[in-house]
Amino acid sequence: MNLRKYDEYVFIGKDYIECVIIVLVMTGVISYLFYDTGKAAIIGIPIAFAQYRSLKRKKVKQQKKQLCKQFQSLMEALVTSLTAGYSLEQSFCMAQKDLRLIYEKEAVIFEELDRIIYGIERNMPVDELLRDFGERSRLEDIQNFANVVGAAKRNGGNLIRIMQKTVNSISDKMSVENEIETMIASKKLEERIMMIMPYGILAYLRVSNGDFLMVLYHNAIGTLLMTIFLVLIYVAGKWAEHIMEISV
Repeated sequence: MNLRKYDEYVFIGKDYIECVIIVLVMTGVISYLFYDTGKAAIIGIPIAFAQYRSLKRKKVKQQKKQLCKQFQSLMEALVTSLTAGYSLEQSFCMAQKDLRLIYEKEAVIFEELDRIIYGIERNMPVDELLRDFGERSRLEDIQNFANVVGAAKRNGGNLIRIMQKTVNSISDKMSVENEIETMIASKKLEERIMMIMPYGILAYLRVSNGDFLMVLYHNAIGTLLMTIFLVLIYVAGKWAEHIMEISV
């Protein structure tokens, strides 16, 4: 069985289309504004590589965020079933039915629930199934929960209380993340505007006074200077992106 690893992302058709469109637009804009020649389209190769990696990181982040939210719902459903008197193993089956009322059938949590229930039906320890889930997800909340369930199974413990604490922990963490996103939303917008401004300035000069920039085109020194400017814009963008990346 090919098990999903959540720190990886496999591109599908629409992802490739999105990536190609972005690369073509960026290559065309840079070739026109920075080099004034179609020969500069070769710069599309490093742009394509960088955009592919950037889009993949974005998709992995979205994938993990979705999984974390769905795992929180799973914990809430498990607590409800345990409170009603079901065992932990039975609670996973009940939780699956509850989650089908909330999420679409394509939701990734159902893939994991199917695997867990399949393992339970074949007498596999539930803590081992959860530990495998945690290792593949690379999410601290799932890994901690798997370890705690394993300890509770071996030494005894109040599973309802443990899971309620897990639910509260995930809820608090997501609330803090949402607050941070809200607080820096305007700064992210400013950062995007600042990254677009160099292109806008060059476009304005090309339209309003094209001869002003001709000294920078079709000669070695001009090409070198434009390349340096382009690299500095890229570095500044990555630096700003790193500053805006706040983990909880």
